[in-house]
Amino acid sequence: MILQALHSYYHILLGQDGDNMPREGYSAADVSFEVHLDESGKVVDVIPYVNEKGKPVKRTFNVPEQVKRCVNVFPYFLCDKADYLFGAALSLRETCRKELQSLWRKVLAYADTDADTPELEALLRFIKWDTEELAGQFERLLREDVRTLLASGGLCVLKYAPTGRFLQDNRLLQKAWERYLKAQADTDHSDATQRCLVSGEIVPVGEIARLHPNIKNVVGAQSSGAALVSFNKDSFISFGREQSFNAPTSKKAADAYGYVLNKLLADPRHRVRMNDMTVVFWAESSLDHEQIFLASLMQEDQGDGDGENGQPPDPESVRERVKSAMSRVRNGQEFRDTFGDLHFETTFYVLGISPNAARLSIRFFYKGTLGEIGERVWSHYKDLAIVGLERTPTVRQLLKELAGGHDWSNIPPNMEGQMLRSILQGLPYSKAVFAQLMNRIRGDSDDPRKGLYKIGSIRAAMIKAYLLRAYRSNQDKTMEGELSVAENKDSTNVAYNLGRLFACLEKTQASALGAGINATIRDRFWGAASASPANVFPRLLHLAQHHVSKDEKWGGYNNHLIQDVMGSLPDRFPRRLTLEEQGIFAIGYYHKRQSFYTSSSPEPADALQEVEQTKTHK
Repeated sequence: MILQALHSYYHILLGQDGDNMPREGYSAADVSFEVHLDESGKVVDVIPYVNEKGKPVKRTFNVPEQVKRCVNVFPYFLCDKADYLFGAALSLRETCRKELQSLWRKVLAYADTDADTPELEALLRFIKWDTEELAGQFERLLREDVRTLLASGGLCVLKYAPTGRFLQDNRLLQKAWERYLKAQADTDHSDATQRCLVSGEIVPVGEIARLHPNIKNVVGAQSSGAALVSFNKDSFISFGREQSFNAPTSKKAADAYGYVLNKLLADPRHRVRMNDMTVVFWAESSLDHEQIFLASLMQEDQGDGDGENGQPPDPESVRERVKSAMSRVRNGQEFRDTFGDLHFETTFYVLGISPNAARLSIRFFYKGTLGEIGERVWSHYKDLAIVGLERTPTVRQLLKELAGGHDWSNIPPNMEGQMLRSILQGLPYSKAVFAQLMNRIRGDSDDPRKGLYKIGSIRAAMIKAYLLRAYRSNQDKTMEGELSVAENKDSTNVAYNLGRLFACLEKTQASALGAGINATIRDRFWGAASASPANVFPRLLHLAQHHVSKDEKWGGYNNHLIQDVMGSLPDRFPRRLTLEEQGIFAIGYYHKRQSFYTSSSPEPADALQEVEQTKTHK
């Protein structure tokens, strides 16, 4: 199904930018160098591709087909590494150049000799140079740094210096290559055929791909690429079929899916890194805003939809609508109201890939429609909605909350797949994700300079979303109703009110001692207070009375806040709270703290009068 989906998207791209895509018998290659030839076939310049900072970069060209090298020496036509183009002239392997000369002579034998083409003459002369002649051309031509770069690898393309045209674009040379390929195919006189499992076509056995293309740009995989489909052991032989003949795929279909997957992985709008996994996603559509919609759900802001010339971004662009989903949810908007310009029946795909030696392993694959993913992601946003969370967090931002120090390398294995699977399939969040989040809350401290907090808005939202989905899955409507967007003063849940009380006690300490204290009660007592309240809260309440008596400005108000929450608690504090109850404790704490810092917070005298009036009405 994965290969079929990629093959199907290939035909969409073919209709979109077919002129820029490699034809049958050609490949898209990442090239590092230009080699310039003059009329006599001499090398007159070698130009490495670098960026503005002088660092090596690669450019993509459509060149004669480059199948995966499966032997030590296997040359390509018109585009290859320095080993093959120059051999011992650059102190590299001379065997490689000899094999290249042999191949190129065979291919050029199919060229139309009646045509007067200086590029062909230059190429024929280039492959005749012996080692000493080539070395003499390089003696004053190449700087030492360029020699080093050439020796380190990287493909080279040839350019005819007098006209500035690349030789792989010369139609006469292309025809020679195509005739050579046809002659090679005609040597297989077998009448046997086989069905391609990707396209469904019946093709001659000789057109079945023995090796599948390398897939590049997967985090942690080999830079030269790794195989998605590969068989290389005797134990994989089935009914006498070796290597990739176990999964018969035509060369045309293999090239197509390899091209598409490499194109998607090279495009930042279609991939995102999640720890050791690379996630690639695409919609089966030629509409750009539908592709941006998927990217907006997965990625940090890439700038799509931003205004030009310093103007603010368009609030109705797809990315901006995703960013503002939290406020739209609180205003009662639904997914179909917000994204009415999407085709809800468009099919989309999400593929998670991880490296495994010279191969790739599939972590997950999800297929659905934009309508399905939209509704499920919107439900995810509804569950996350909490006071103080103004911008919509991406999946990456959620996952970073699970890592110590917000460092990707500290995310436990498989968390990414579990999180994505829950969101895309509308399932309860993994208990492992929730447990890891609670561990991070217990272990982390505030770092305001970096904007990191023990209980920030995203962590509180994640706890709320986990608990809501767990209660919904268990059909516990009572508890589901307890967890609101903002503070629920009418809640009777003990854990929630203990969290509110802890926030009041912390505020009392901060008001009395000022913001410069070294360690608050949250730094010292959070773990114990949220896990075993009966052992900690009596001591904290006793300490709070010293703070109240010391604080002339806010003491009375804070004391009434404490008493108000105490009225919602039982006579005895519970001895233990479960992990889920500790999550509810955290939400109660977060809600109460948010209520302290709203723009409508009263002055001390007004606050005390307001509390007294509330008590009178009760």
